Amino acid sequence: IELSKEIRKKISKASSILGLKNEEGVNRAVLFYLDTISKQLELKKEIDAWDKLSDEALVKFDKLI
Repeated sequence: IELSKEIRKKISKASSILGLKNEEGVNRAVLFYLDTISKQLELKKEIDAWDKLSDEALVKFDKLI
C-alpha cells in the first residue's frame, strides 16, 4: 500500500506521540478505519432491508386499493 507524503507525516507524528513504531501506527489506523467502515456497512444493510420491506408493503397496499 502506498501512502501520500502527508499521510506518512501524520502517521509518523501520531506514532511518535504514542511511542509506537510507524508500522504499528499504520496498523492501528487501518484497524480503526475498518471498524468504523464495518459499522457503516451494517447500517447501510439495515436501511436497505427497511427500504425493501417498505417497497413490498406499498405494493401490497396498492393491490388492496
